[in-house]
Amino acid sequence: SMSRPTIRPATLADISQLIDEPLPFRIRAWTVEQDDKVLGVGGFAFQPGGVIAAFVLKAEGAEKYPLALHKAGRFAMKEAERSGYRRIVALAEAANPHAEPWLERLGFKLKMVDNVKTWIWEASS
Repeated sequence: SMSRPTIRPATLADISQLIDEPLPFRIRAWTVEQDDKVLGVGGFAFQPGGVIAAFVLKAEGAEKYPLALHKAGRFAMKEAERSGYRRIVALAEAANPHAEPWLERLGFKLKMVDNVKTWIWEASS
């Protein structure tokens, strides 16, 4: 039977499993694991000019665990609120038909920014 997904702070080792280049920005991220497999790493990248961008790096086969990924996304957004982030931007993964509905469920709203579909989350108060 499947174990429950765990969410823990991401390590460089987790990230290097998923991409083989150095991260361009300072990040705050978490790893979601299930059955001892790293499914993905997600969190926030702090870009120049004070922009906070949400990102997700998924391992191959991660889409078989939609609930674990959703739980991790909700966890990250709660952390964003707790940390007092005011505005987070995200781009939907073009190849993934579930990306846009998922961002919407996490509270992002679609805006066109320079002709690019951009998903924006804003703190409620």
